[in-house]
Amino acid sequence: MVVSCNDNNPAQQYSNTMTQSYKSAQKLDASVNIQQVQKSIQEFYAANGRYPADLNELSTESGLALKSNNYVYNPENGTLAEKQ
Repeated sequence: MVVSCNDNNPAQQYSNTMTQSYKSAQKLDASVNIQQVQKSIQEFYAANGRYPADLNELSTESGLALKSNNYVYNPENGTLAEKQ
């Protein structure tokens, strides 16, 4: 028995739509999270006159639960980027 998947299959279309929705939500969540972390870095700088030494210090100070393996952080200038 041969099963083929094509774009005319409603179940496959639904699956594709759900997968795309999930991926879009993940990207949005990552974008919002990085914005929150950047804001916390700026608040830390305003309160302490320096950038946090690392994301663990920021997490302790701000109470944010950070997955530091997901980011590249530069403590010299407070820049943050998502790892690719």
